[in-house]
Amino acid sequence: MRRKSALLELQELVSQCRASILYKPFKGEIDYNARSFPLDIHENNLTLPDNKDGDPFEWAAKCITRFKNTRPYILIPGAKFDMYGTRHGKGGGWYDRFLSKVPSAWLRIGVIDKSQMSATQLLKQERDEPVNWIIVCDNKLYEVHKIDAIKSRSTKSTPRRFASRSTLKREELV
Repeated sequence: MRRKSALLELQELVSQCRASILYKPFKGEIDYNARSFPLDIHENNLTLPDNKDGDPFEWAAKCITRFKNTRPYILIPGAKFDMYGTRHGKGGGWYDRFLSKVPSAWLRIGVIDKSQMSATQLLKQERDEPVNWIIVCDNKLYEVHKIDAIKSRSTKSTPRRFASRSTLKREELV
């Protein structure tokens, strides 16, 4: 029996989701609204803030409340990904804090340009939250990579608790 392609497997999983959590694409990030994007964007969706001022813990709570009776998929941008599901963002840790609070059963899909895919394993920090899938765009053609659970477990570190922004400010003042 022939094995299902990663793209078909992901499309099937996404079709079972009843909502999506999206990002607002910045210049240089993949626009999932493009006709060539390989996934259908669910009409029941929420777009995360495009600035660092939004509290990721508040947004996680908002998403959990809104999607409490469904399983959404999350499209996640990044500066660099590897085949182990490790994601490096822009250095602020916003998505790591957000992902640390939403259910791990929610489908996490990294979306990047081919130039952002690391050929080598990235350094995984304690706070780094992995993705389950990676969609890689190469000049409007897409490759889909399923993250092998065994690979991601071998690089997984102990989850770290994140301090809220208000806690950090109080600690800095002490």
